[in-house]
Amino acid sequence: MYKVIVVEDDRIIRRGICQSIQWEEHGFTIAGQAGDGEVALELIEKVKPQVVISDINMPFMNGLEMGKKIKEISPETRIIFLTGYEDFKYAHQALKLKAFDYLLKPVDSELMLSKVQEAAADWEDETKKEMRMKESLPYLQQKFFQQLIREGDQRMDVEKELAELGVELEGPSYAALLVHSPASFSEESNIKIVEITSSLFLQGNFIVINIDPHENVIIFSLDDEDDNRKCQLAQQLFDSFTDHSPTITFGRTYPNLFELGKSLIESRLAMDMKHIMGTCRVFSFEDTVSSSEQTENRLKELEIELESNIKLGIPEKVSSTLKQLNKTIVDQKSVPLTDLKILTLKFSTMLFFEVEKWRKEVGESFNSSDFYKEIIKMETLSEMMGILNGLILQWCEEMYKKHDKNHFSHVDQAIKYMNEHYHDSTLTLKKVAEFIHVSTPYLSNLFKLEKGFNFGDYLVEIRMKKAMEELRNPDIKTYEVCEKVGYNNPQYFGICFKKFTGYTPAEYKKQFRKLLNN
Repeated sequence: MYKVIVVEDDRIIRRGICQSIQWEEHGFTIAGQAGDGEVALELIEKVKPQVVISDINMPFMNGLEMGKKIKEISPETRIIFLTGYEDFKYAHQALKLKAFDYLLKPVDSELMLSKVQEAAADWEDETKKEMRMKESLPYLQQKFFQQLIREGDQRMDVEKELAELGVELEGPSYAALLVHSPASFSEESNIKIVEITSSLFLQGNFIVINIDPHENVIIFSLDDEDDNRKCQLAQQLFDSFTDHSPTITFGRTYPNLFELGKSLIESRLAMDMKHIMGTCRVFSFEDTVSSSEQTENRLKELEIELESNIKLGIPEKVSSTLKQLNKTIVDQKSVPLTDLKILTLKFSTMLFFEVEKWRKEVGESFNSSDFYKEIIKMETLSEMMGILNGLILQWCEEMYKKHDKNHFSHVDQAIKYMNEHYHDSTLTLKKVAEFIHVSTPYLSNLFKLEKGFNFGDYLVEIRMKKAMEELRNPDIKTYEVCEKVGYNNPQYFGICFKKFTGYTPAEYKKQFRKLLNN
């Protein structure tokens, strides 16, 4: 039976509601009555009814005030308000309270029964959903974890996935922590982990996921100035285990939620180093990174150079820099496996983006999840370099596959376009790059590599040579030549012309006439 409580200060109306309907025949029982909101709240807190039928305008505590309290003590209870015509103004406030419905007095018994049945059915649906969610929550959490560590931060909407698990990380920074126990986690241990995490972070600002019998992962958000909370949490968790000490690792803190996968991967990579770092202790991903200053400086230089070359869109240069990086790592012989995996993950992500960008132009899709799984499993430098070199090769193939054997190079195409549009005063490197479907930095660097000069210098050369041809016509005006070769300002045109030829436009015309006369 569904429980109903009737709250009405008019005793006759209250009795009428209770007696005019055969409640039990329809699956309901009147679990209590009250003449005002204060008395009703005590009943509701004790009985936890599915439905409350209440007048809005009552003494001591009106229905609206009572409704606010009900949402605190029994949020699942559905409220149906009764109101007289003169109190209809309260209906809007009732809706704000998310009351299930409101009815205008006098209320027809059949209509009231129908509304109570609808409210009970709504309560039933909500309860079933909550039960299904509670039963499936461990599965959904593990699915989220597996997807996050498999796909990193590339494809999944982390914020949406967390929201479906009832978690809204406020930020502004995010991190992950792994807890590994030599013995299986008991229910008591899992409760302890949640309690300690709750003491340091606001409810809903973290999530604890039981990965397997031996491991839990904690994902949480931090204040910018409060990064030490991460270390504090790790140490408190470690100290709370008296029977057996866990191994706890944590990744770096990131400023964007979509980068949360990186911190999780770092936590996992650090945990994978426990056979070197030692078990039954707390350490971070950064603790597993090489401390050799010489190695770090050299690798950092090459890492910056490699990243820059990828962004500039020059696969040939990327390949050359990667060879230097490989040689440096081999020569140093001291770079930890964890460092290599992080480097590989980082640059494979960047290369995936370049390959994906070019594949999209021909309508193909690209899945990187298998590569990430393979990288996590890799044990040698040669395997990782093979992955990166393979991606560079795919990048090159995607860039050139749509051109036939007789195609112009990108620079040749750019020069052809410039020769045809030099008179356009809005002609820019960006405009030319868009026309031939390449990035602006890529075209700029390609000019320097293939031709030995930059875009701007070549455009000036084209325009000045055209201007020299035009100025040989004695009847043409300087301002007309200026417009013909893509300049809006005759004074600026004159400066550029003199810099290029050594003469002002007028001097050049004069010198040319002399040559003709001689």
